[in-house]
Amino acid sequence: MARKSALLFAALFVSLTISAQAQDRVRVAISNFSASFISMHIAQKRGYYAEEGMLLEIILMAGLTGTRALIGNSVEFGSASNPTAAVQGAKLKILMVFNDKPPGGFMAQPSIKSMAEVRGKRVGGSTIGSLDYGWLKEVFPKFGLQLDKDVNFVPVGSTSARYTAMLAGSVDAASLGPPSILLAQAAGYPLLFRFSDHLEDIQASIVATDERLARQGDLVRRFMRATVKGARVYLANRQEGITSIMEFTRQKDRDLMSRVYDDHMKTIARDGTISERLQRIVIERSKRFTGVTRDVTPEEIFDFSHLRRAQAEVTQSGWVAN
Repeated sequence: MARKSALLFAALFVSLTISAQAQDRVRVAISNFSASFISMHIAQKRGYYAEEGMLLEIILMAGLTGTRALIGNSVEFGSASNPTAAVQGAKLKILMVFNDKPPGGFMAQPSIKSMAEVRGKRVGGSTIGSLDYGWLKEVFPKFGLQLDKDVNFVPVGSTSARYTAMLAGSVDAASLGPPSILLAQAAGYPLLFRFSDHLEDIQASIVATDERLARQGDLVRRFMRATVKGARVYLANRQEGITSIMEFTRQKDRDLMSRVYDDHMKTIARDGTISERLQRIVIERSKRFTGVTRDVTPEEIFDFSHLRRAQAEVTQSGWVAN
C-alpha cells in the first residue's frame, strides 16, 4: 500500500512539474496598478492565462523604464499611454488600447473658482514630459494660459501624491486621475475641467516589439485571447469588476471603487481598438511632443490584427463572459 502511495505521489509530482514547465512565463510591465489594466488581473485571477499555457507576471515599471525593459526583452509586453518611443523609431506596436478617452481632470483649491485664477499659481503634475504634463500644456492655451510661462509647474509624482499635495496646500491646483479626482470632488475641491472635454487621446495599452510579433506570434495570440476574456468579464460583471479593482489597487473602500468603475466606463475602449482618425491624432500629438517631423503612418504604430483575431476566436469558441 505504501509503495502504491509513493508511486502515485511520484506520478503526481512529475505531472505537476511537466505542467509547470510547459507554461510560458510572460512578464508584462505596467505603469501603475489602476483600473486601466484590470482586464489582465481578472484574466489572471480566473485562470485564463493558465488555460493558454502561460504563467503571467505583472510588473510595475513606470514610463521609460518599462519601455527600455520591453525593447531589451526583459519583459514580453509593455504598456504605453502614448507612442513617443515608436514615433521616434523604436520598433514597437500598440496591440490593444484600454482607454480611448483621457481620464481625470484638473482640480483646484476651494479658493480658486476659475482657470483665470490659476495664473501665477503652483500647479502639481506628474513630471515634466509626462502624459498629464502634455495634456495640461495642450489644454491651458484654451483658457489663455501657457503651462511653462503663466504658472509654476511642480513635479509631484503619482495622482495620489498630487492629491496629498493638494490636501497639504503645497500646490494650488493639480491634474488628478481616479480615484484621487473622486476623493477631491467629495472633499469639496472644484473641478475646473475634465481632460476628455478638451482633447482626444488614449491612455494605457498593450505594447510589443516587432521582433516578438514576428517570432512569437502564437504566444501573442494566446496572450490576447486571455486578455480579451478578462476585458469582457470586466464589462459584463460590474460587481466582479469592482472587487477586482479593490484587489488590484489594494483599496478597501468598496463605495469609492464602485465610483471608480462607473467613471472608468466613460473612458474605456470597449473593444480595445481605436479609429484611424484617433490613431492619427495620437501620432501627431506624439510628434509635436518629441519634435519628430517625418511622416508617421498608423501602420507603423498600431497593429490591432492580433486583437481582432483573438476576439473572433473567443467568440467562435462559444465562450461567454459571466
